[in-house]
Amino acid sequence: MTHPFAVFSPLLGARSETFVRRHVRDLLPGRTVAVTYSSHDTSASDWTWQGPCLDLDSLRPRFLRRLFRIRRPWASLILADHLDPVRRFLRRHKVQVMMGEYLDESLPWCLLARELGIRFFAHAHGYDVSAQLRSPLWQESYLAYNDAAGVITVSDFSRTRLLALGISRDLVRTVPCGVDVPDTPTARSPGRSIRCLAVGRMVPKKAPLLALDAFRRAATRYPDIRLDYVGSGALLGPARQYLEDHELTGIVTLHGDLPNQAVQQMMQRSDIFIQHSVVDPDTGDEEGLPVAILEAMASALPVVATKHAGIPEAVVDGSTGFLVDEGDTEAMADRIELLARSPNVRQQMGISGWTRARDRFSWQRERAALLGILGVR
Repeated sequence: MTHPFAVFSPLLGARSETFVRRHVRDLLPGRTVAVTYSSHDTSASDWTWQGPCLDLDSLRPRFLRRLFRIRRPWASLILADHLDPVRRFLRRHKVQVMMGEYLDESLPWCLLARELGIRFFAHAHGYDVSAQLRSPLWQESYLAYNDAAGVITVSDFSRTRLLALGISRDLVRTVPCGVDVPDTPTARSPGRSIRCLAVGRMVPKKAPLLALDAFRRAATRYPDIRLDYVGSGALLGPARQYLEDHELTGIVTLHGDLPNQAVQQMMQRSDIFIQHSVVDPDTGDEEGLPVAILEAMASALPVVATKHAGIPEAVVDGSTGFLVDEGDTEAMADRIELLARSPNVRQQMGISGWTRARDRFSWQRERAALLGILGVR
């Protein structure tokens, strides 16, 4: 059977990578194959790919498994002699177009596509167009994408950065991630207790401790407020300690990882969405355009977030929510408190966010844009 489209991704089904899931499952249903190549715990996933899939990690000796997880430009060259299974897989399925998730993961696939005469597109996200670009070696390596059919990124913010590297303007296209947007905005009845929601991995660029600090400040001025935080990671332990130190365990619940369906249900029960994204001071890691923010807008939630990376391209300050400077937890607390006290403002901003998500950030719009760029049907 012919499967003209192949998606290459280090992981398949990771809960924090719903955008990869969408590309594999829904972009070209029944005509897509997947190639994955990094060791991962499948128990952390609530989804598995049932279509044709080549799992390189299961084929390699242990020392090569580790090598494939090393993000270095020269790793592509060392691995060149170990790509025969991929060549056979692509030829067997008569693949015509390849898309690699993350620029720093996709260099070997770009080279292989050129060898096989297959059109290749690299899809940029966050870390690959922020932290990695601190290295002159990666900056130079990314110029190889001038020989690709195209580079897709999720925000104009990161597109500008790629153009500054020297990647051709004609090749780099902005396509924001798309989310499911209901036909009508979620209706919420004003209640005394206001529920805030934060969703994201507990890593430095998501700054969970700053989000908790902003919430704590708001809660001292508006006691009838609660916070659900969904996500896990290296900062989960410090977050728990913060709650204990500030006696917040009764009004803040740390849920850890949850399936996307459970997160969507939680959004329907919430009143305000918060996210305090920052530039990781140690690595330079930044967001692309967080899918959780787009999902919150689709759920008609007012968003309180930071002026960070691609976020201002989604959240319109004063219209669909509020934006504050990175690190300014006092300003974020003020906006949370304002929304907690103003049901009419929450409703108006929520509807504005839902409208913007419907018009700009739906999965249907992303799919149509990607299919047009990739040239597959």
